[in-house]
Amino acid sequence: MSVAATALAVSAVSAVVGTVGALSSASAASQNASYQAQVARNNAITASQNAEYATEAGQAKATDTSLAARAQLGAVKAAEGASGLDVDTGSPAAVQQTQREVGTLNTERTVDAAALQAYGYRTQATNYVAEGQLQEQESSQALSAGDLSALGTLLGGASSVGLNYAKLNNAGVFGSSQPSVPNSADNPGVYI
Repeated sequence: MSVAATALAVSAVSAVVGTVGALSSASAASQNASYQAQVARNNAITASQNAEYATEAGQAKATDTSLAARAQLGAVKAAEGASGLDVDTGSPAAVQQTQREVGTLNTERTVDAAALQAYGYRTQATNYVAEGQLQEQESSQALSAGDLSALGTLLGGASSVGLNYAKLNNAGVFGSSQPSVPNSADNPGVYI
C-alpha cells in the first residue's frame, strides 16, 4: 500500500474514531446527568422527610414547653397560697397571668421555630426537585449534542478524505499523470 493510500486510510479511520469518541462522550455525559438527577430526587425525598420530622419534633417540644409552663404556674400559685395571699385577686393574680403569658409565648416560639425549620427543609426539597429536572434536561441534551458532534466529525472527516484524495489524484499519485482539472487550452472558460 502506498504512503498516499495509507494516509487516506488513516484519515478515514480518524474520522470514525472521532465519531465514536463523540458518541461515547455524549453517552457518558448523559449517564452522569441522569445519575445527578436521581441524587437530586433522593435528596428531595430526604428533605421532605426532614420537614415532617422537624414538624413532629417541634410539636413534641411545644407540648413539653406547655407542660413545663403549667408546672411553673402551679408552683407560683402554690407559693402564693403558702404565703397566705389570696391567689385570685391583686398582685398574685397578675403574677399568675404573667406566668401564663410567658408560658404561652414560649410554646408559640417553639412551634414557630419548628415551622421555620420545616419550611427550610421544604424549600430545600423544592430546590432538589428543580435540580433533578434540570439534570434530566441536561441528560437529554447531551445525547442530542453528541449525535450532532458525531455527525460533524464524520462529515468533516469524509470531506478531508475526499479533498486529500482529489489532491493526491491530481498530483498523479494514483497512476494518473494528467490533472483532472482541464487547462485553459482544453476549456476556454477555465483559467489556471
